[in-house]
Amino acid sequence: MVRLFTTSFHNGNDLNSADRSYVAKVVSARTGLSQADAEKRVNDVVTQVKTDLDEARKAAMQIAIWLTLSLFIGAFSASLAATEAADSATAHGARRLTATP
Repeated sequence: MVRLFTTSFHNGNDLNSADRSYVAKVVSARTGLSQADAEKRVNDVVTQVKTDLDEARKAAMQIAIWLTLSLFIGAFSASLAATEAADSATAHGARRLTATP
């Protein structure tokens, strides 16, 4: 049954009517709910899963954006530090060359 959900939602689809009926029958048999109540519960779960998947996608997108931004900032900072170190070394070398022994 889990495969029905994962396959359908992975492809961006909804559960088709045959799969919904099957899941509702299983829920009805295992819980003792009427068929109508089981179908309502299945519909509620499908709606909740879709909402949760959308929120997870949005969170993953935000994390990806922030990680990319932090990598760019880190690379820029490292570039500035390397430039400063090179300038400092050049200045120190120039002072040593012009110093009188």
